[in-house]
Amino acid sequence: MNGSPSARRTLAAVAVALAAAPLLLGNQPGGARPASATFERYAVAADEASASDVGAAILEQGGTAADAAAATMLALGITSPLSSGFGGGGFALYYRASDRSVTFLDFRERAPAASRPDMFAPAQGERPEDRATQPSQVGGLAVGVPGEPAGIEELLRRFGRLGRRAVVAPAIRMAQAGVPISEYVAGLSMPFVDDLRRDPIMRGWVGEGETAMRAGALMRNAALARTLEAFSARGARAVYRGAIAQQIARAVRQAGGILTPRDLADYRVVERTPLEGSYFGYRFVTAPPPSAGGYTMLASLAQLERVLPRDRFCRASEPNRVHALAESWKGPFRDRAVYFGDPDHVTLPLDALRAAARTEARARAYDPRRALDPEAYAMPLEGEPRAPTAQPRSGGTTHLCVVDAEGNVAAVTTTVNLFFGARFTAAGLVMNDEMDDFARAIGAPNAFGLPGGPQNLPGPGKRPVSTMTPTIVIGDAGPVLCIGGAGGSRIVTATEQVALRILAQHLPLDRALAAPRFHHQGFPNVLNYEPSLDAQTQAAMRGRGHRLEEMEHIAAVQAIQIRPTAPRLLAASDPRKGGAPAGR
Repeated sequence: MNGSPSARRTLAAVAVALAAAPLLLGNQPGGARPASATFERYAVAADEASASDVGAAILEQGGTAADAAAATMLALGITSPLSSGFGGGGFALYYRASDRSVTFLDFRERAPAASRPDMFAPAQGERPEDRATQPSQVGGLAVGVPGEPAGIEELLRRFGRLGRRAVVAPAIRMAQAGVPISEYVAGLSMPFVDDLRRDPIMRGWVGEGETAMRAGALMRNAALARTLEAFSARGARAVYRGAIAQQIARAVRQAGGILTPRDLADYRVVERTPLEGSYFGYRFVTAPPPSAGGYTMLASLAQLERVLPRDRFCRASEPNRVHALAESWKGPFRDRAVYFGDPDHVTLPLDALRAAARTEARARAYDPRRALDPEAYAMPLEGEPRAPTAQPRSGGTTHLCVVDAEGNVAAVTTTVNLFFGARFTAAGLVMNDEMDDFARAIGAPNAFGLPGGPQNLPGPGKRPVSTMTPTIVIGDAGPVLCIGGAGGSRIVTATEQVALRILAQHLPLDRALAAPRFHHQGFPNVLNYEPSLDAQTQAAMRGRGHRLEEMEHIAAVQAIQIRPTAPRLLAASDPRKGGAPAGR
């Protein structure tokens, strides 16, 4: 949908992938690159085709799912710098087949030590529509301490096999040789061209006199290649200490920021206990705080299972499923707004939020005939904060899934936050604008009209609340689904919808990803829907009192379904973003 295969592939990655794995294109006739394919040994599903190729080539060389996930992340930072990269951060969920353990690594960005709760407080008379030019989104103050270099190193240290040099090599070659700009990236670059032209690296991605990046033109980043070479040789310390750290801190401060070399040196990856719950006959293992995405999905599933159990969910009409899902999201999104923050800095009452009695109360409040006000699902806990916390707005972000030949599974979501992050580079890194995921001020509305509260205000070393929802679904014999998405607050609702279409409705993977999506986050009280949602369902939702608003794309989901019989692996990249899976 978003560009021809030739425009998305990179010369360096194709050479590496084809040399190492001549059958990477799967079982499709003519070697075409569809959005889904089946494989027997291993698979990678990323939202950009050549990045999937790089990960699959690493698996062909004997790498683990961790090796492939790291290589794919690095490749995505070259091919899709508007979404993710070395200057951002994310979450990794890893299933190790040998002992059936699941590990969650938090390499989310952190606020610099000089951050203050009022650093983004709105000026008197400021309007919500002025947000696009605010310092939380563009420039140095928007930058949190990047986590991806440390996250990749930790993932490889714990679960990798090939070694850092082999994993980083494809990305170095891609950055040096240049990659063809995809139509997806080119199309989204137009609103940011003026910002891109102000940066010495990104201005080279926009042709003279062009109003946007041109699809098919080469996008090079020699400075990033040098940083990756240093990382390959010396690991994350090459980025967080020494000359590169000084260069990053200097560039951020020149752009008006407060990040220091000490902030970089102090960064650490945190291992956290994943959230999990058993619903619809499966064990869902997903992201814990500082993500609210995992909680939102599990709380939604818990309510949904009570009002529309598995046998009824499968047989229900589409309007009944849409209504039940939309209502199941209202309460959890309110919880997220009120209670969530960095678990290292605030107390999160997760046990109380997930208590069975509270879920039952929400299920009793549910009305199958009409939409309720989100406050009907509030179920406030004792000592509830007065003002809800601002939600992150949508933007960049990318998700990838990997299953290797040994049965290890990696679900990784990474981001630079909004498109092109803070819209400047340092040492070749497109710097994130993750500080925009904090609440701006108590009571101040964000782009969604949500007021801010104290739990998620900026502070020294804090990690902002996220919606990223990397998820592994496990059955009796092991993992059955690796899934996650990109798209701001819509990540969790899209991920849950696709998972339920596969596991409860038994739709084929490609149909589950292509099916029309919808989204409700409680505030504003609006049911968003994609244009392909059928008119009958739209009318039924209006008849039940939902206020509908059309949205062209509701998140981009990547998934790999794991089955006991051939074909063992069904992999798909969301057709909305134009990616393609790879494997053997």
